[in-house]
Amino acid sequence: MRFTSPELLSTALMSSIEDLLDVVMTENGLCDRFADATPGDAIVYHIGLLARDRDKVASELPPERREDLEAIARRVWAMAEAGLGHLVQRRVTEGRCAYLLIVRPRPLSARSAAGCALADLFGREAA
Repeated sequence: MRFTSPELLSTALMSSIEDLLDVVMTENGLCDRFADATPGDAIVYHIGLLARDRDKVASELPPERREDLEAIARRVWAMAEAGLGHLVQRRVTEGRCAYLLIVRPRPLSARSAAGCALADLFGREAA
């Protein structure tokens, strides 16, 4: 979907797009969403231009929202570096992108010991 008319690029429309795409607004919200996600799920963590919106001078976001975005962006980067997800962006409108974290399967070391024990138990019963 691409919007080109200036009226359609209004703040009100962008707010409704953020609501529609269920954008996480805090670092805790991101972590909660990640904890509930399954591999392949996409978590939208920002709509706009991430580099500009994180910048203290260029950002048009209120300072509190910019600080929340900064924390979210750092956490998402750390998650990608740890192999927990892929970072992707998709153009939503002219000059605006949706930034996504695509959840990867969690490594075996991140799975609970109880879950592994149960899988082991069920594997032995089936044999």
